[in-house]
Amino acid sequence: MSRARNLSRFKPTSTGLIANNTITNAMINSSAAIAKSKLASLDIVNADINASAAIAATKVGTLAAANMPNGSWIMLHSQALGVTAAQVIFNNTYITTAYDDYVMIGKGCTPTNDADEANIRLSSNNGASFIACDHARSYLQLTSSAAQGAERGRDAEHIQLATDLGNDANMGGTFTAWFYGLNDTSHSKFMNFTYTGKHNNQEYTWRGGANIETTSAINWMAFKFNSGNVAAGARVGLYGIKGSNHS
Repeated sequence: MSRARNLSRFKPTSTGLIANNTITNAMINSSAAIAKSKLASLDIVNADINASAAIAATKVGTLAAANMPNGSWIMLHSQALGVTAAQVIFNNTYITTAYDDYVMIGKGCTPTNDADEANIRLSSNNGASFIACDHARSYLQLTSSAAQGAERGRDAEHIQLATDLGNDANMGGTFTAWFYGLNDTSHSKFMNFTYTGKHNNQEYTWRGGANIETTSAINWMAFKFNSGNVAAGARVGLYGIKGSNHS
């Protein structure tokens, strides 16, 4: 009689086994019991992360401004008007020595009065008084027949971006205004801008610049219209350019 034993009855079930010596993601994801100590020398290192294209964006936190490279636009503050406002202000909480160059961007900006002018005014004493500026701009007509020309002005307290803007519903203008060297106390400042929107009877785009006539540091600015208010729906934001306060 053979002493061999039939071991088939001792065959374990497939539950919990690793088929074909393969560990799948599902097996790992379903387990909460894999201790770091079990990984030994297989701990995840920087090289593993750098070589992976599978890290979900939701696993990465918001990158702080301190970790952004020079040249990055850092959002300092933005306002979305739910009601009409006399002006949209950015004071010395946001305009500091941390940045030297700034960009203001506006969207959906509509005057409450028809045929009004879009302006930006600046201050070196947090809005207590305003700075005189020479400003000029060229314009191109976007609709109807072609038209172009130039405009110039000098104002005791603002820079004019566009002329005779309409207050038509759903036709708010957009603009970008760049400011350079606002912390410089040795030179006057300069800026340039673009503005595109609805004139009171046609659509135009303007581009221009201004001389901000002060050697004092600027720490306040505001977007406004000349005679009326800024209608609800306008969105205006201020960005600082990281690294712009270089020597």
